[in-house]
Amino acid sequence: MSRKLKITNSAIVLIIMGTAALLRFYHYFEVPFTYDEFSAVLRLNFNSFSELIENGVKLTDTHPAGVQVLMYYWTRLFGIEEWVVKLPFTLFGLGSVYLIYLIGKKWYNQTVGLLSSAFLASLQYTVMYSQIARPYISGLFLVLLTVYFWTNLVKNPERKFYLNSLGFIFSAAACAYNHHFSLLFAAIVGLSGLFFIRREYLVRYIISGVLIFVLYIPHLNIFFYQLNVGGIEDWLGKPSNSFILKYFGFIFNFSVYPGIVTLIIILLGFFFFRTDASIKKESRHRGDLKPLYPYLLFASWFLIPFIIGFLYSRYVQAVLQYSVLIFSFPFLFFVLFGHIKEQKPSINLLMVVGILIVNIYSLTFVRKYYQIFYKSPDREILRDYEKLKSREQNAIYIIDSHPKNTNFYINKYGIDTGFIRQESLSGISELKSILEEQSKTADKLYLGALSSNYQMTIPLILDYFPNLIMQNNYYGATTYIFDKEKKPTSFRDTITYLDFEKGTYAKWNGVKAELITKEISYNGERAYAFSDETEYGPTYKISLDSIMTHKNNFIDITVRARGISEMDGAVLVATLESNGENVYYGGSDFKDYIISDSVGQRWESIHYSMKLSDINLNYKDLMLKVYIWNKNHQHFVVDDIVICRREGNPILYWLVEPIIQPKNQLATK
Repeated sequence: MSRKLKITNSAIVLIIMGTAALLRFYHYFEVPFTYDEFSAVLRLNFNSFSELIENGVKLTDTHPAGVQVLMYYWTRLFGIEEWVVKLPFTLFGLGSVYLIYLIGKKWYNQTVGLLSSAFLASLQYTVMYSQIARPYISGLFLVLLTVYFWTNLVKNPERKFYLNSLGFIFSAAACAYNHHFSLLFAAIVGLSGLFFIRREYLVRYIISGVLIFVLYIPHLNIFFYQLNVGGIEDWLGKPSNSFILKYFGFIFNFSVYPGIVTLIIILLGFFFFRTDASIKKESRHRGDLKPLYPYLLFASWFLIPFIIGFLYSRYVQAVLQYSVLIFSFPFLFFVLFGHIKEQKPSINLLMVVGILIVNIYSLTFVRKYYQIFYKSPDREILRDYEKLKSREQNAIYIIDSHPKNTNFYINKYGIDTGFIRQESLSGISELKSILEEQSKTADKLYLGALSSNYQMTIPLILDYFPNLIMQNNYYGATTYIFDKEKKPTSFRDTITYLDFEKGTYAKWNGVKAELITKEISYNGERAYAFSDETEYGPTYKISLDSIMTHKNNFIDITVRARGISEMDGAVLVATLESNGENVYYGGSDFKDYIISDSVGQRWESIHYSMKLSDINLNYKDLMLKVYIWNKNHQHFVVDDIVICRREGNPILYWLVEPIIQPKNQLATK
């Protein structure tokens, strides 16, 4: 006679841990380094601990020394293969999944612990950072370990007080050495204990806090040095007022499905699974903390680091990112699910399986995590280069990537270096010179570029290789292949085209009929001649929202100009205005595009591109305005002013943004 399989909470924990391990170790040997990891790994080649601290941490980093020291000794023992470097952090991630279960069980019940653990097991937030060897998932583990020992101290101080105090001291000190925000969180936890610890244990608890500070004293000189040097505002912008909403989107995989499941469980908790009055009464009778206190505690733990980071970033130095909030975000689940009473294991299993299925679906199919994250921008740029190089010798190859990261993969995979490194070029004029010369014999051009690539690169390439035949999108990078065929291309739409032929300039303002000349033109019969009395040329205005399909678009503006010797001081200008106020200004000097020795004897193409993803578009009714500014009142001629929308990479900023779904929108002719 077969025995009925018994469902237990312990078995559910094993299911959660197994799922967490599967999601983190899936194709583990293919997980590449991120840019942050490269930054850390390439700062490990020192001969001594003192050199590491001075040159690898103090002078070149903004983080505490703990993780860099761990990586230094770990890689000396086991090497710098990607999976080897990541392994301790992946284990930290698995440990975090289990710790949140234990903490939830201690503060509430096993149901709350299981629900919280299921989310930590399957959200991109924790899966991704478990595969990144940086101080985020390690900090989450240390924070949860600190809270675990702290919980034992405040809830049951009579049980192994000194052992739990020792665990609290060392885990909190490790938080301080891990990251400044995990230090902040440990401090918040420590201060919270002053309100929760029983009075007879208060002195011993304060002594524990003093010992944590004593353990951190050796690091104080590094802390104050980094504080004086400043933060990361050269690349990290100040957070907008909508940051918290975007952060919630990031937590729930930028998908409605995890949000719906969360809402269903919350509502079930209120209407069917809610802790009843008798349990609350019994808890108060036993002398436990009042039921409302844990909610206030965990809500404050979630909110205080965010508020401090937000205010510091807005008024001092930008530091707020999703990554630094990972230490406090798990306690959100205690706020969301803390009202749910203990359920039968069968109900727990049903809710946990629902959470895991929905989160895995959104991770895999909505976020396309394994398709996107497993493709390193620097590595894929080189792989696409190798594919084309193997079948096409008569081509120009240009790569714009991190030199040290690129060299790492070149050495690892034995890739040849028969390409032009764009970062080594002095500017747009040198790139134009190379294109002008090599395009005479080359049939194709390959460009592999990071998101930081100079925005006028592609418009300039299109002057010589006008047809895009391949575009591969990666997070943080895009690769392209162009050839010389002149045919319509799908990645650029013309918004407007002004060639000064009769009737073509109806939508342009400031076109002076007396300046239209038939003596010379780039195309057709007419052009526009600037004189010393003409400061501003024709102007075009259009609503930005009417022409962009998504914020990763580019707006490419091109003008043909002649009279080079007299054009010093002419600028192709693009601005954005909101309710008449100028909120963005950019432009290209004509002289930057001059490479010909026969100045004034030929037409040159002048380009300016707006990379919309790098512009603050949080304004109402944005209007794009394009014009030519003859600031030095020179004589020159222009023709064929073209404004185009170029489709950008929809996953360029995938790490911190949803995958972009472009609007179906026709170009404005």
